[in-house]
Amino acid sequence: MYVTVRELAEDIGLDRSNTRKYVLNNGFNFTKIRDKDSHQLVNALSEEDAESIRMLRQGQGFDDFDAKQSVVSNGDGFFYIIQLVPDLDPLRVKLGFASCVKTRLAAHRTSAPTAELVESFPCKAIWERTAIDSITRIGCEAISKEVYSCDDLGALVGRAIEFFDLMP
Repeated sequence: MYVTVRELAEDIGLDRSNTRKYVLNNGFNFTKIRDKDSHQLVNALSEEDAESIRMLRQGQGFDDFDAKQSVVSNGDGFFYIIQLVPDLDPLRVKLGFASCVKTRLAAHRTSAPTAELVESFPCKAIWERTAIDSITRIGCEAISKEVYSCDDLGALVGRAIEFFDLMP
């Protein structure tokens, strides 16, 4: 019998993404199974491994799973500007918020191996949408969520500097 990441996440009070990371960071490996509801391939653990994860979390002080405890960020982090494919399209950028820019850049490099950090600024999570709207208001076209094609990367960075200079 297997326990899906979704089921384990509900058990230990984390979201699926953080549960997946937690499991991998603690040396466990997933098995792919077909989900009984969606019939999609999903990550799962053996019952024994799932129980080991539950016990590990409990040993770390997360024992009130019914309360769905999870780590809560204070909202401090960084706003980043990343060139996704600088060698092919240096004006295509990904804008966003991250608590750790280095980790976020590494995550983007899984799908865009040549991605480069252009700039980052201390930021609060609640400023992200406003920052994006402000710095992309001139000469930028939205390609997808938080990905833009900009006429002038220097001007985009300049607007970002102006925006963050105004913030407390």
